[in-house]
Amino acid sequence: MSMRQDAAPSIPSVGQADAELPEAHTAASQRRRAGIMLLLPPSETKSTGGSGLALDTARLSFASELTAARRQTIGWLTQLCRDPDAAAQALRLTARQARSLEDDRDLAEAATKPALQRYTGVLYDAIGEQTLTPQMRAWLSDHVLVQSALFGLISLGDEIPAYRLSAGTRKSVYDLSAVWHEPCAAVLHRLLADGATVIDLRSKAYAALAPLPKHPRAHVVEVVVRDEDGRHRPLNHFNKKSKGAFTRALAECAEERAAEAMGAESDQSLLVSAADRIGARLICGGEGADWLLEIREE
Repeated sequence: MSMRQDAAPSIPSVGQADAELPEAHTAASQRRRAGIMLLLPPSETKSTGGSGLALDTARLSFASELTAARRQTIGWLTQLCRDPDAAAQALRLTARQARSLEDDRDLAEAATKPALQRYTGVLYDAIGEQTLTPQMRAWLSDHVLVQSALFGLISLGDEIPAYRLSAGTRKSVYDLSAVWHEPCAAVLHRLLADGATVIDLRSKAYAALAPLPKHPRAHVVEVVVRDEDGRHRPLNHFNKKSKGAFTRALAECAEERAAEAMGAESDQSLLVSAADRIGARLICGGEGADWLLEIREE
């Protein structure tokens, strides 16, 4: 079942929001106002270290909408992790996972790196960060957003520290959906109002933090395979790998389109081309309908 939201929240005007953003992110937001915006889940596994400065929430994407919720959540998590045993119990962490609580305790001072480098695991391995061209890297930074439990919606180019907090956190411990629902909805409505085509590849747990608004250019995409009898069923084992491969293919196709001066290829055509590139088929419904990414099982 799709995570959708009906009513648009009250949000500031475009000019008002941009005036509150740092200059670098004002420019980035201009590039996001048209074209594809892909929504991905984060990875629960993350690389360590980083060469960037300490976290500055005002420099993350969508600062005007999300800074207050980010600071609230970071403050709660760092306070919780001052007692590692209580934090491990509250977050239901294994002994091995609990070792990462030091990252949460030290969020304010920890080194940062781009989210594209921070997140690891099957989906992000399939994107292949180390083999991206500069043009592909720039496209991903401008057109892919990650639904983080700690930071809300962030760009793959946003510099973040290592952390541990998942969408599965119990509401009785900290209600993430209550924190992120309204401010992230404001971001999504703004993107759609500015002309973006929003493609939702988030897992259900992360989509629930900020359901996709109902809009002609908003589409939840389910990764599926076709059975011998012709019916579709969700792809399980290769789901994350397929999402990562599709994301990379989009960046490749966008780079080729720019190099060949192909002009204004539609968002849907670019998405179909990316699916073709990975040997898949994008089955598009009508305006605002859910779509299917049909994968050939390996």
